[in-house]
Amino acid sequence: MEQANFMYLTEEVLPSLGFGEILDERLHQSMKMGLEKIELKVRDQQPSGEYLYNVVLEKQKVNPEDPERERRYYANRVEVTFKMNGEKEARQHTFGLYKQKGLPLNQMRNLMKGNYVHNSYWKEGVQKQRWQYVDFSKTTEEGVHPMKSIWADSIEWNLAKELSALPHVNALSADVKEDLLRAMKNGDNVAASIKMDGSRQNVMLRANPKKSAIEIFKPDGEKISLGKKTGLSVVNDGQMGSKNLKAASELVTDAFDDDSGSKKKVKRG
Repeated sequence: MEQANFMYLTEEVLPSLGFGEILDERLHQSMKMGLEKIELKVRDQQPSGEYLYNVVLEKQKVNPEDPERERRYYANRVEVTFKMNGEKEARQHTFGLYKQKGLPLNQMRNLMKGNYVHNSYWKEGVQKQRWQYVDFSKTTEEGVHPMKSIWADSIEWNLAKELSALPHVNALSADVKEDLLRAMKNGDNVAASIKMDGSRQNVMLRANPKKSAIEIFKPDGEKISLGKKTGLSVVNDGQMGSKNLKAASELVTDAFDDDSGSKKKVKRG
C-alpha cells in the first residue's frame, strides 16, 4: 500500500465529502489487501429517514501511457440510498466525482430529500451559477433518476430579495441573514416560527427555484401561505453560525464492516 495514496484520500478526498476519519480504518485494511474495488458504507439515521452511503474507490493508473507506474486508488462515486419516513420505496442516486471532488455529505442528503442545492463554477473566465436537483419523477433508460440543473441566468429569481421580503427578516442582523441565505443555498430546511390566529407554530423554510419561491411548510409537510400580517421569526438553534450549518439534531452514523456484520457507533458533533 502506498502511504501517500492513503494520506491523500483520508486527509483531502474523504473529508471534503464529509466522511472524515470514520472510514479511515476500513480503507487502510482494504488497501493493504490490494482489492481492485473498495466499497465503504456508512448508515445515517436522520429525523426524515435513513440514509445509506456507499463510497466506491477503484484502482486506476496514474498515467495510462506509463504501464510500469504503480496504480493508485481513486474515489469514483458515492451511491446513496434513502428510505424516507412514510414512503414505501427507497430512493437511490449515484453522485459522481470530478477530479476527486464531489458534493459534500449534507448537500447529497438534501438532494435525496428532494430539495434544491445552489452551486457555481468557473468556465472560460465566467462564473456559472445553477440550482441542482434530483428528478425522482423521471427515470432514464439506464434506470436512474437524473440530476437536473436550473441555470441562474434562465430564471428571474433572486433568493436574497425573496428572503428580505419575508416578514421581520430585514430586522435580523446581516450575519444571520447571510447564514440564512447560505443555508438555503445549501438545500437546508431552515427552522422558523410564525404567529397565526394568535398562536405560534414551528415551520420550515426551503428554496424552490423551480417555482421561484421560498416554500413555508409545517413539520408534517403541509404548506403554508403567509398573510401580510403574519409574523415570522427565525429559530436560532445555535447551529446557524457553524461552518457546515449542520442540523440541530446530532448526526450519528453506523460504520460497519460488510464481511463481519459488526457495527460501531461513531458520533460526529
